Amino acid sequence: MKYQKKTAGADRRLVLPSVGDRSRYSTIGSYSPARIGAIMRAANGGDVEQLCLLGRDILERNWDVIGAMEQRSGALCGCNYRIEPGGEGDLDKLAAEEFEKELANASCCGTFYDLLQHLVSAVVQPFVPAEIIWQAGGKLAGFQMLEPHCFNLRDGFVPRLICDEYPNGLPEDLQENRIIFHQFAKKGDPARAGKIRVLAWLHCFQNWPIKDLFSFIERFGMPFLIAKVDQNTWESEREVLHSLIRNFGPNGGGVFTKSTELELLNAANTGSDNVYFRTLEFCHNAIYTLLVGQLASSGESSGLSGGDAQSKVRQDILEADAHAVEATVRSQIAKPWIKFNYPEAAIPKLLFELDPPEDQAALATMVATLSGAGYKADPAELSERLGLKLRYEPPAAPMGQSIALAAEKPEELTLAKALEDWLGPIADEIASAADLDDAALDQKLRNGFDLEESNTSALEKIMTQEMESEYANQLRGK
Repeated sequence: MKYQKKTAGADRRLVLPSVGDRSRYSTIGSYSPARIGAIMRAANGGDVEQLCLLGRDILERNWDVIGAMEQRSGALCGCNYRIEPGGEGDLDKLAAEEFEKELANASCCGTFYDLLQHLVSAVVQPFVPAEIIWQAGGKLAGFQMLEPHCFNLRDGFVPRLICDEYPNGLPEDLQENRIIFHQFAKKGDPARAGKIRVLAWLHCFQNWPIKDLFSFIERFGMPFLIAKVDQNTWESEREVLHSLIRNFGPNGGGVFTKSTELELLNAANTGSDNVYFRTLEFCHNAIYTLLVGQLASSGESSGLSGGDAQSKVRQDILEADAHAVEATVRSQIAKPWIKFNYPEAAIPKLLFELDPPEDQAALATMVATLSGAGYKADPAELSERLGLKLRYEPPAAPMGQSIALAAEKPEELTLAKALEDWLGPIADEIASAADLDDAALDQKLRNGFDLEESNTSALEKIMTQEMESEYANQLRGK
């Protein structure tokens, strides 16, 4: 690791990784309890290099830790975010808009999205460092991800970069406003932060049973070929038999004389191979409980996973990760940016949109219940919340019900109805007379049409009522 004092030009990074860092920070293949104990004691004194390397190995090699951390990282990075002004003034709003644009456009070495993924690993590591790459004029250019094992805490409680120019640690004033340090849960001593101290032992306990399990499978799960021969064959054809057994494949085998007796003893009450699987299951459950807070998988539907308990646990963890990142971004990125660009403005705030998705089935049930009580929901609001275009149409009444309602409704007496009743019979008589011959038609005209008096009287009654009503209105107008 090299320290670049002059940062002018295209490469404005403060820290330059070197190829030699790969061999310098290599690790051993496995961790024994004695080795882990020594690493913890060194970290207690501020030498956190081996502890952070252990965390790096666990994040790279332990499949349970990888799965759990990808869940946490994916949940946080999948949330939308916005930048809120730190105050109510116009300058505060302008500063927030500019800061949001620069975060979105930062792309040198790493983007803001890459930074978020990097910071989540502070759940395991004691701390996670990253470098802010500045442009001329105090503008954000990007972010460079740094590894925590390149820092130490031997001389204080602020991590200091170990580089060729400063083997004892880069001075704090050179790191200020350039290197950020994120902790999931801040502690007085960063060497004791993170979940690495618990995960280290679980990682150790998980790896030893796996080795024993494969040894058990090799011993009891693979066919074993035995050749029992007499003494003469043993002395004359032993090598031939060895070669013959080897040609059967990778399975075990052996050549014995008939007088040789072998006995393989098993430990009592081991439950066959279940003891190894139970140990691995215990470590798996412990790791997921530690990192994700619950054990329910997407395929389970009983117990707590059938309700809201597991969802609430996941939501609580997401909010905790988001609030920790929000605090780090505001105090270590937004603060120096405001100092360089808008010294008079308030520090803007990063806010993640953490509202859980709405239960649409519960919403539909609530709307149906309210509708039954006489309360109608706004179609526009429902369309927005459900993501569907809705329009309200009153339900059509059944045919039988419509006829019944029409029969129950009294028929109003109107002028049009009266005219129809009066002229209807005349029209019927004229239509029937069209089929008569000349003699019959002449007789019909001489006798006249048979009309009911009630029709004429009904028309006269309607006309009289309308005339009286019009006369009364004119009198009231005077």
